[in-house]
Amino acid sequence: MPRLFWKLFLALWLSIMAFAVVVSWINQTVIQRYAVEETGRGFEDNRNRFAEILVQEMDQGGEKQVKRKLRNLPRGMRNHIFIIDPQGSELLGRDHVLKQLRRDRVKDSRKKIESADGQVYTLISTARKQPRGLLAPGPRGIGMRLGVAAIISALVSLLLARYLAAPLGQLSRASKQLATGDLTARVGAPLDQRNDEFGQLARDMDEMAGRLQVSQQANQRLLRDVSHELRSPLARLRVALEIARNKDQSLVVEELNRIELESERLEQLVDEVLSLLRESTAPQELNTQHFDLAEMLQELVETVNYEITEGREPIELHMEPPLLLDADRELLWRVFENLLRNALIHSGDADGIMVTARPVSGDEIQICVKDAGPGIAEAHIKHIFEPFYRVDEARNRSSGGHGLGLAIAASAVRRHGGRVSASNRQAGGLEVNVVLPVKHTLNSNV
Repeated sequence: MPRLFWKLFLALWLSIMAFAVVVSWINQTVIQRYAVEETGRGFEDNRNRFAEILVQEMDQGGEKQVKRKLRNLPRGMRNHIFIIDPQGSELLGRDHVLKQLRRDRVKDSRKKIESADGQVYTLISTARKQPRGLLAPGPRGIGMRLGVAAIISALVSLLLARYLAAPLGQLSRASKQLATGDLTARVGAPLDQRNDEFGQLARDMDEMAGRLQVSQQANQRLLRDVSHELRSPLARLRVALEIARNKDQSLVVEELNRIELESERLEQLVDEVLSLLRESTAPQELNTQHFDLAEMLQELVETVNYEITEGREPIELHMEPPLLLDADRELLWRVFENLLRNALIHSGDADGIMVTARPVSGDEIQICVKDAGPGIAEAHIKHIFEPFYRVDEARNRSSGGHGLGLAIAASAVRRHGGRVSASNRQAGGLEVNVVLPVKHTLNSNV
C-alpha cells in the first residue's frame, strides 16, 4: 500500500489510542481513588442502617410492616437486603435474585431476627456485585479495555485512511497515464460520482483530460491538413515545371503563369497559417482605439461592393449609427472583410447578402452577416470556426479557401471579449452573428 495510507493509518490510530490511555489513567487514578471508595463506604453504612431499621420494624410491627418498609427502600438498596420467613421464602418473592447472587458468589452476611409474635426470620445483607471482564476494576480490566479500544480504533483508522488514500491513488494513476501521453485516461467511476472535494477534483481532471484530447486531435488535424494543403500546390508546381521543360520556348509562358498562380496560392496559405498561429499562441496586444463601428462597416461594404462583378446585387448595409466602441479597428476590419468575402464565395450566384449592425444593450453591439446561399448542414455548423474545416457542399478547394478564414475571425472576436456564432436562415442561406462589447478590457487570447 502507498506510504500515505500508512501515515494516515498510524496517525489516526495512535491519536485514538493516546486518547484512550489518557481516559483510562484518569479513570484509574481519579475516579476510583476518590469516587468509588467513598461510594463503597457510603453504601455499606447505608445498608447497615437500613438493616437495623428493618430489625426494629420487625420487633415492633411484625411481617406486614417490614414488607411495606422493604418496598419503600431506595432502588439501589432494595436488592441488597433480603428477609427470609420461617418457611424459607423471601418476603417480597425475590428468591430468584438470591439464587443468582449465590451463583455469582457475592458475599453476604446473615442475621437472625425475631418478630413480636416470636417468629424467627433471617435478614440477609449482600455486598455489591463486582464487575467482571471489560468492566472489572484494576490493571486487568484496564488492559482489556485498552485492547478492545486498540482493535476498534485500528478498524476505524483503517477504513478512514482507506477512504482518504484510495481516491488519491486513483487520481495518481490517471495523472501518470496522462503524463505518459495517454490522453484517453480518465479517473472515472466511482470517484467522479462522489459529492465531496475528491469527486469534484476527479470531474475537473476528467474535463481537463477531455479538453487536452480534443486539443491534441485538433493539432493533429491541423498538421495533417497543413501538410496536405502544402503538398497539393507543390505537386502542381513540380508538374508545371516538368511540362515547361518539355515544351517549346514559345509555350513556356502558359506554364509559368500556372506556376505563378500556384505560388500565389501557396503564399496565401502560408499567410493564413501564420495569422492563425499569431491568433492562437501567446496573447497579442490589441491596438485599442475609440471609433465608430458604423463608419468602418460603411467603408468596408463600399470597398467590397466595388469589387463585385457586374450583374450581381451589391451588399446591403442596415445600421443604427453611431456604434461607438473601444477595439482594434484594423483587426475588426479583417474580421468583417473575411466574413463578407466568405459570404460572397459560398453564396454562389445568389444575391441578397445583407449586413446589419445595432446595439443590443447598453454595453454590446451585434453585427449580422446574412447570405442567400445553400446554407450548411446542422451537424457541421458548430465546426465551421475550426481551422481547416470544410463542408463539401458549401466549401471546396476550387473556391480558393483553405478553411482558415472563419477560424481566424472567430479567434480575433474572442480576443475582444466577444462571441461569434452561425445558424441557417429559415429563408435559406447562412447567418453569422458577432457580438462585441462596447468597452474592451481583456487583451488576452481565448
